[in-house]
Amino acid sequence: MKDEDYIHDSNPIVGKLLKLKYRINDAYRNNTAIDYTNKSDKEFVIGLINNIRHREQDPSKIQLEECNKLWSKYAD
Repeated sequence: MKDEDYIHDSNPIVGKLLKLKYRINDAYRNNTAIDYTNKSDKEFVIGLINNIRHREQDPSKIQLEECNKLWSKYAD
């Protein structure tokens, strides 16, 4: 998918997390996922999005580092 295809959000962190979520979805649909952990990866990202949107709670440094690992894991 191209960046224009992603849902954009007014919060830049949420926008990036949405892109990551869709990249995980694409990997699952294209059977390019490394293993079956992508469901828990997706749930992790969705949880962060919900925390930001509904609780107005920014992700911690550890959570952001985990997101960076996921970006590397699901890179094209």
